[in-house]
Amino acid sequence: MRFKKIIGATMALAIATTMVACKKQEEKPEQKKADNTLRVGVMGSIDAIPLVLAKENGYFKELGLDLDLQIFKAAKDRDAALQAGELDGVLADEVAISIYQNSGIDMKITGTTNGTFTLVAGKDSGVKSANDLKGKKIGISERTMMDYLADYIATENGMNAKDIEKVAIPAMPARLEALRNNQIDAAILPAPFNDTAIADGGKEIVKLYNKDIMISTTGFLQDAINKKPEAIKDFYKAYNKSIDYINNNDISKYEDIVISTVGYSEDMRGNIKLPDFKANYLPSEEKVQKVFDWSKENKIITKELKAKDAMSDIGTK
Repeated sequence: MRFKKIIGATMALAIATTMVACKKQEEKPEQKKADNTLRVGVMGSIDAIPLVLAKENGYFKELGLDLDLQIFKAAKDRDAALQAGELDGVLADEVAISIYQNSGIDMKITGTTNGTFTLVAGKDSGVKSANDLKGKKIGISERTMMDYLADYIATENGMNAKDIEKVAIPAMPARLEALRNNQIDAAILPAPFNDTAIADGGKEIVKLYNKDIMISTTGFLQDAINKKPEAIKDFYKAYNKSIDYINNNDISKYEDIVISTVGYSEDMRGNIKLPDFKANYLPSEEKVQKVFDWSKENKIITKELKAKDAMSDIGTK
């Protein structure tokens, strides 16, 4: 009888051990899924196209990455989500990165996107070239890359930053309307607003690409880099695959995604020109440092930031 009890106890222990092992095996996929989930906030801008297309084409899923791509209409909403702990990464300009770092949010630049901004002069402004901008009113968004670019355009064309008058008009439709009504002489605009302004009779004065100056970047919180390095690497693998797709296929194959993401009108179908999208790379420390220094000089931030401390090569490994 005692022998039977021992056998029974042994069998019960074996069954219990097997159940625990099975339970652990069942938990592994759930754990893997949690480790491979990223939440990224972007604006509905042209440089977000590779990410939106990668998600639509299933490139993230192919790598086992569950990407929660959140598209915002206003930068303040993206930043609010970040501060609330609802995002692991963002697509944002370097002025925003400097503000994050200044406020104690350890956001690292992990890549570069290929968006563009265009300085468009009003049809009745008398501005025919960058040399005509002295004393003119330029519509911008304050404390953003557009603010920085206005100064950059002035100094690159032999003027002082104070030689132009920057007018803060955050909402793009309102900025476009101000240009139409001659309330400002020129405006720095992203797509599709630059195209609309030119169609209204405006003149393209300067078009800035990331080859000239780093306009926007992708970044991840250091905490996410520490906890989900493989997920972030997969994020950029999918991003690069999307770049290959864009560069090797006619836009007609994915034009619907471009139109819906950026907000182009149907009238632009067949006439949309995309930037020269490139596989992920890091901007130079020198260019990032210039933006950080500008933020400090213009009292947007109070800390002395070093570009190298706000960058990570996790996305280029």
